[in-house]
Amino acid sequence: MSNDYEMVRPRIVSVGENIGYRQSFSVAFAVPLYLDFSVLSVRLVAPSFTTHSFAMNQRMVVMKLAGVKRLAQDTYEIGVVGPSTAEIAPPGYYLLFVVHADIPSSAMWVKLQ
Repeated sequence: MSNDYEMVRPRIVSVGENIGYRQSFSVAFAVPLYLDFSVLSVRLVAPSFTTHSFAMNQRMVVMKLAGVKRLAQDTYEIGVVGPSTAEIAPPGYYLLFVVHADIPSSAMWVKLQ
């Protein structure tokens, strides 16, 4: 990614390894230039697989947010609520991203159960 976006690109500092349905959890992240809560999201992306030239299991879930608080100069904690049902996001491993001003962080693996 271009260095032009480094000031707004989030970096996940910590997140729990397990996420439960309808359960609250928090994600700590660092970003040098925090803009606004309205340009912030947390997303789960299912790892897809390909067979016989078809990509399957493609799924991205935008999580419900419950507020953000400042922990340190460049570090924030965002409250997140897990998906409501297994129909929206089946149990399993997902890549979790923090997205700030349309710029994604590197992902962290989490288990949805």
